[in-house]
Amino acid sequence: MFNKHVSIIIRTKDSSIIIAQTLKALFSQTFRHFDLIIVDSGSKDDTLVKCSKYKHTLIKIKAQDYHPGKVINYVLEQCDTDVIVFLNSDCVMLLTNTLQLLLDALELENIHAVFARQICRPEATSCVRRDYEVSFPMGEKPEWMHFSLPLAAIKKEVWREVPFYTQSWASEDTKWAIDIKKKGYHVQYVKDALVMHSHNYNFKQLFNRKYVEGEADVYIFNIELNIFTVIKNYGTSVYHDFVFHLKYFDVLGFFKSLIFRLVYHYAYYRGHQNGLKRKKSNDKEVTFGNYQ
Repeated sequence: MFNKHVSIIIRTKDSSIIIAQTLKALFSQTFRHFDLIIVDSGSKDDTLVKCSKYKHTLIKIKAQDYHPGKVINYVLEQCDTDVIVFLNSDCVMLLTNTLQLLLDALELENIHAVFARQICRPEATSCVRRDYEVSFPMGEKPEWMHFSLPLAAIKKEVWREVPFYTQSWASEDTKWAIDIKKKGYHVQYVKDALVMHSHNYNFKQLFNRKYVEGEADVYIFNIELNIFTVIKNYGTSVYHDFVFHLKYFDVLGFFKSLIFRLVYHYAYYRGHQNGLKRKKSNDKEVTFGNYQ
């Protein structure tokens, strides 16, 4: 059983609506050998007031200076433990031994990083529920799901060899996992370590999210994407949405999914095009929101 001391990193910004649940679940864990580090990037609500009820170290970052890869690399330099745990501010552990299960898996021979199974919030829309069921199944994970940081743990020695990438804004977890696998390291999906985490994005938030993922994938997978592929991908998504909604007799949810997937794939395509442009021009300026 894993019993070493670990560092837990929670990144926050205006997380007041959920951070109390996240912290209560964390401090209710059977595993308690941790130092908590809160990394706040300019909260204007009472997030930090709620965090103050628990022992932690606070690192403040200006909102305009926040970049996931750069921030993670900076904070990891400050950690003095061999194992680092990442926990999203809106990610609630569902079992009192979730953290123990996750870290026990990291103790297994030849395992260097682990990530938990995410379950949707009760209010999750049907499209979100389908995506999470596919991404985080009860059985084996899909081949394309490399890693996910909302609840994950890594060995710091691996990060020293392979830092998180900073060429683009999003998907730093996917890129890192792919890079360490190329060096012979192994990532384990821990399906019994359960957390509650999902987002019901509005169309603008969805566009923003898929845009930065599309841009990031240019650097991660080095793929070309044309409008015909986008149309094909949209059609495939609609088909699988239809099957999912038919299973649950959710006709209204299916019609909503038509617009959801359209925004999803169009935003990804736009981001991908911008990523190609940046990569070809060797543009190193990464500014979140420059596509808005």
